[in-house]
Amino acid sequence: MSDVTAAQAAQAAQANQAAQADQAARAPGRAAPLDGVRVLEVGTVIMAPYAGKILRDLGADVIRAEPPGGDIGRRSGLLGPEGTAALSMNLNAGKRSIVVDARTEEGRAHLDALVGWADLVLTNTLPTRRRDFGLDWDHVHAVNPRAILVTGQGFATTSPRGDEPAYDDIVQAASGVADTYRLRDGEPRYSPYVVADKVCGMTMAQSALAALHARNADGEGTWVDVPMVDTMAAFILVEHMGGITFDPPAGPVGWSRVLAPEHRPHPAQDGWVCVMPYTDANWRRFCALIDRPDYVTDERVATSRARSGAPALYERILAEYIAPRTCATIEAECAAAGIPVHRVTRIDDLADDPYLTRRPVLTRAQHRAEGGWLHVSGPAEFHGHARPGPVDTAPADTDRAEILRMLGLDPSPTADTEAGAGSAADGPVPGATGAAEAGAGSAGAADSAVDRPGG
Repeated sequence: MSDVTAAQAAQAAQANQAAQADQAARAPGRAAPLDGVRVLEVGTVIMAPYAGKILRDLGADVIRAEPPGGDIGRRSGLLGPEGTAALSMNLNAGKRSIVVDARTEEGRAHLDALVGWADLVLTNTLPTRRRDFGLDWDHVHAVNPRAILVTGQGFATTSPRGDEPAYDDIVQAASGVADTYRLRDGEPRYSPYVVADKVCGMTMAQSALAALHARNADGEGTWVDVPMVDTMAAFILVEHMGGITFDPPAGPVGWSRVLAPEHRPHPAQDGWVCVMPYTDANWRRFCALIDRPDYVTDERVATSRARSGAPALYERILAEYIAPRTCATIEAECAAAGIPVHRVTRIDDLADDPYLTRRPVLTRAQHRAEGGWLHVSGPAEFHGHARPGPVDTAPADTDRAEILRMLGLDPSPTADTEAGAGSAADGPVPGATGAAEAGAGSAGAADSAVDRPGG
């Protein structure tokens, strides 16, 4: 059960409304940072859609080109009362959608027109499928020399392994992410969140903006490839390369402080708490708080370096302080002493968290079909710029007529449109959905339209 009371929830909702009113009252005079940037997203499940979400949250106009029946991410995981996946509610909020069957001449023509419209083209389809559907660099560049193509899949497109499927779990296994759990617990494990898809989606968005800056300087588009295994290996090796940074190695891999089994929040009387006297000044104040001045001069824990090398002792000292106290007492004592501290917040309490409800990252809104929902926006705050508000997730193909008219194409239904529009509506894309739900959606075997994912 959640620890948030009804009164606290009501107070949090009131604070959320006040924060939104304050934001509206400030009425920034400048447009959103990416206002006017046009993004074509040909992605599936998480990685490319997450990159598209980041750009949409910054003000870009994002059009999703989806296969007949819609992206499998719309049907993965928990569904709302009207059948919209919780995953899709936030990943696709505010994006326009058009169904494109790239197996047909009409679908290819629509994709080419969208490429011609776009500043950025994001896709996590596999290289072979990109070539089949005209989303490879040579074709994109021929259609629109100013377009930036950002591709993402498990392994580098130009490597012999470019077409190997690689969902999030596969990437964790191949990049060393799963092995970090072996270093700590004795056996590999997967992270309990889709870390590879999201980190690589962020990298796609970051790389897209760098390429856009270069394009604005020289007028030429470019191709950016984001291999997931490379990205995640680079991500974990920042701290875990350890001794093999040097040649010959100066010690083992890994960062001992974070790999210690004892390194975790500790149980208090009424919850779990993180207390972190990280600097030596923090440590001296903590020793005064617990009335252990001897620890200030104890060589095992006297310095930050020493504490990093003796994590079991350090964590035991913290645990002994935390165990007999309540979370509120620990937070008050540590705050008064200037020691970083925070109780562990349950995920089911985040929607009513007293801090987050005063921030624009979480906003309660109304969805056209699902009713009340919680919109998760981009966390960065650009002062003086407008911030795109919560816009709900439209069903697949909702914006077809509007998009085709914008492109100067006939929005009238055709034989191809009618034949393809519902081909996957009654079930999952073959060979993809089960893997997406189990692993996260990085590279499956779907053959339908533009829905064969590569990352």
